[in-house]
Amino acid sequence: MTHYSTFLIFFVLLLTSGNGIAKTLPDIYSEARGRLTQRYQNNPDHVEREAKAVSYWLQGPASLQLIALPSNTSNGEDEYEVGVFLPFRSPAGRALDKQQTELTERFIKAREKRFSLLASGLLREALWRLKMAQTEFKGLEKKQQWIESLDTTLQKQANSGELDRATLLRWEQEKLSHQLTLSQARITLNNTQQRYRDIAGTQDLPDSPEEAVVANIDSAIQTHPELTLLLLSQQQLNMNYDLADQSLSPWTLGIIARQLKGPTGNDNLLGVSVNIPLTGGDTTSVNDYALWRDASNALNGALATTYARIQQQRSEATANFEYAKEAEKVLSKQVALGKEIATLYSKQASSLPKVVWLEQLLAQQDTMLTLEKMKVRRAEAASKLNQIAGVAL
Repeated sequence: MTHYSTFLIFFVLLLTSGNGIAKTLPDIYSEARGRLTQRYQNNPDHVEREAKAVSYWLQGPASLQLIALPSNTSNGEDEYEVGVFLPFRSPAGRALDKQQTELTERFIKAREKRFSLLASGLLREALWRLKMAQTEFKGLEKKQQWIESLDTTLQKQANSGELDRATLLRWEQEKLSHQLTLSQARITLNNTQQRYRDIAGTQDLPDSPEEAVVANIDSAIQTHPELTLLLLSQQQLNMNYDLADQSLSPWTLGIIARQLKGPTGNDNLLGVSVNIPLTGGDTTSVNDYALWRDASNALNGALATTYARIQQQRSEATANFEYAKEAEKVLSKQVALGKEIATLYSKQASSLPKVVWLEQLLAQQDTMLTLEKMKVRRAEAASKLNQIAGVAL
């Protein structure tokens, strides 16, 4: 074999092995978030606006003042004045500006976390619906194989007279019912695959989709993005109210050039003026207070409602998770008992009605499928608990 052929075979094997690399849940989430970012134009709260301040110091545009006061008498003086006035922020105003900048950054981070949680929720929902549909379909396919293998035996027993007519009819009824159930499961699987592909951008499933429930749910809920944004909105509202205080009115620095023209000559003056408001603190208007009070009450109500809703969802998800864990244990025992019962029935075939034996076999198949679905349900409940707690993937 030539070196070229060896290299070609190695290259093909390398490509093949690369396609088989398992993807983790964070990998798939990263791709899904990128797709959703483009779909929602980087953020569902995307606003194409930005602050356009004059400067950190100025609180408004500079103004130019021109004054001409010519005298009407022969011995009078003509007065001409040019002034440039700069309104600038007071020290308290600049402190609030700094707080506003920090608050804005926290808003941006909180919105990003909320978007990450939204993307996580969409992926989690699509993933576990698909896993449940796959489990259902695979279980029904295994049951179909079992039906086909048992059907040959039952048909032979019916032909030889070992199987009564009622049991055979019950068997035929089960086969028709299963065909319909399998068809429905196939349709559901196709739909969930399409939904998952639309969200994740791939048909690949993560190699380890299960999540461990966050250690301290109560603590995690306190930093839930929805609650964080409402708390930040309260801070913003309070800051807006503080900014309405008349004591934060701008200070004004004036640079004044004045010329006096009189019989004795000209007098050129250059000076500086500073205008500082003397209004005391807590001098907001009644209207400002009323607006702040109404908005504050609305935010407090929204915060309480959101927190109660999250706690209710958490309670329901916790109950579902605990039930799924317990049901998984019980179903595992039922499957083990079912196998033992089937073995005992097979030893009593001569004295036991065939229909009883058949019903036990059918029940065992259904119990095995229910167990597999309960495992998925338990893993899905853990994922949902993390979602409710505000934990993104």
